[in-house]
Amino acid sequence: MDKKEKWSNLLAEARAALLETLNSLTPEQWEQVVFGEGDQWTVGTIVGHLVDSERGMSIHIYKIRKGEETLPEGFDLTRWNAGVKQRVGELTEAELLAGLEATRARTLQGLNTLEESDWERSGTHPSRGVITVEQYYETIAGHERMHLIHIQEALGMAR
Repeated sequence: MDKKEKWSNLLAEARAALLETLNSLTPEQWEQVVFGEGDQWTVGTIVGHLVDSERGMSIHIYKIRKGEETLPEGFDLTRWNAGVKQRVGELTEAELLAGLEATRARTLQGLNTLEESDWERSGTHPSRGVITVEQYYETIAGHERMHLIHIQEALGMAR
């Protein structure tokens, strides 16, 4: 199995697990607070955050391949995450699910154009530091799995 197939499969597994939970939720559960410190994040906020962050990481991969810096000078991840509601807006559950699908399609499109030499190119991720393109895909899948656990715990569904 080559790296494209490996990461396509791992991303698909992470997404399937997330969708299994999301597709079982009632409208009220989408409004469940998952993180309550400061600005409260609901299940819907987290899904919007996943769309936003995957889009950002895909842009990072694109920039790495072009030899560009991934983060602007003075980038602040905490401030960026605090702005997720303003960037994503108030979306319905259906719009959030469509956003997940559209963003993943773009992520896979980029993944499928990678050359063998691209996998080891690196850029700066805001929380992980300097990582390779391959580690970006690991981060996308892991980020999704981590927030799925947060959602399940908040809803009393922890596995």
